[in-house]
Amino acid sequence: MKKNPKYRYPEPIKIENRQWPDRIITKAPIWTSVDLRDGNQALPVPMNPECKISYFKMLCDIGFKEIEVSFPSASQDDFDLVRRLIEENLIPDDVRISVLTQAREHLIDRTV
Repeated sequence: MKKNPKYRYPEPIKIENRQWPDRIITKAPIWTSVDLRDGNQALPVPMNPECKISYFKMLCDIGFKEIEVSFPSASQDDFDLVRRLIEENLIPDDVRISVLTQAREHLIDRTV
């Protein structure tokens, strides 16, 4: 942001006794992709398992380090996707996957 004048910081407004509004973001946040879970739910025809794997690899290739992959307790397909990613060692060492589940003991157990 500092090098591109299109995205320059606004002039600071100094006000006594405030801290967090004066802080400046100096690096990009960690972006998380939710496309494989939330985006797939929104599709008229959801992705098949091979398409999901291909999409996961593409997300890794373009640099995502955190990817929400599925809702494993909601469907067998989602559960199988997570198992396949793990068992076939498809998750790069520098990428973290996450899943969604409801806060119900039996669903948490199924997810874990």
